[in-house]
Amino acid sequence: MIAPQNKLAEYKHLVNVHLESFLERHANLAAVALPRSLYEPVRYAMEGNGKRIRPLLLLLCCDAFGGVLQKALPAAIAVELMHNFTLVHDDIMDCDDTRRGRPTVHRKWDTDTAILAGDALVALSYQSLFQTEGAHLSSISRIFTDGILKICEGQALDREFEHDDAVTPARYEDMILKKTAWLLTMCAQIGAILGEAKPPQVEPMRRFAEHLGLAFQIQDDLLDITIAQEILGKDFGSDVRRRKRTCLYVHAMQHGATPDRLALREIFTKPEVRQSDILAAQKIFQNAGALAAAERAVHGHLAQAQARLAELGPGVKIEELRGLVQMILHRNA
Repeated sequence: MIAPQNKLAEYKHLVNVHLESFLERHANLAAVALPRSLYEPVRYAMEGNGKRIRPLLLLLCCDAFGGVLQKALPAAIAVELMHNFTLVHDDIMDCDDTRRGRPTVHRKWDTDTAILAGDALVALSYQSLFQTEGAHLSSISRIFTDGILKICEGQALDREFEHDDAVTPARYEDMILKKTAWLLTMCAQIGAILGEAKPPQVEPMRRFAEHLGLAFQIQDDLLDITIAQEILGKDFGSDVRRRKRTCLYVHAMQHGATPDRLALREIFTKPEVRQSDILAAQKIFQNAGALAAAERAVHGHLAQAQARLAELGPGVKIEELRGLVQMILHRNA
């Protein structure tokens, strides 16, 4: 039996090989591909040291029910392409300069090029998805398409929250459910369906991924303000600079001392947020217990994810999925 971490590495390699093959065969990404202004940014967006968590999750959910991985690979590649579309466009909207330790697409080229590259990634994701063989293409296509709309809803809410001081924990969780967790639930459902899971087993797998996604985003909020940029691989304090009402902000505004709440509100209304403001916000989050609360929330959601796996019943291979939970728990980027 392959150890969970070894299987994760094996599956990541499988995804990377299949992704490279797909791009060369179906995206016209040969060295002389024209127009280069489209295809070079697309390839650049798909390079870098991506964790491939979403396609890994899809393959692991398929494998958990004894499915054939080769049949699930087109869908796994599709969700990775779609995920990278969201990253390219998110970086534009957030004015971020770095992603995975490299300049973002719109910084390396320009905004118009990045928008077009993101659009191409959507089309490529469907090209890959439609290569899925078998009787489940209609159902997984519906999950995939509905999920894209939910992700856009989450991104829209995230933008709205930048100018809304009345964000509650419940509203915040609804936003990250759509923006981040939904793509993971798509992966879990599609993987389970392609693995020929019984219908009653798909729902606990979906809920497993939902809690995994909520933990992932809360952890992202935490890492954004606590991990050095060279380790994080993207802009330090980007959430504060963009005045995002993350779980840290929501907690601090509810539980922080009055002077800290006033100082935090002042930072979030400044026309330009400086490095000193980001560090001041970090201190306020710490004083208000927001950092500790976020860590507890991450552990709580991951515990819920583990509990949902236990509901799948005998005969379902969940050890590698537990390994994925541990990988997320201990990540620092």
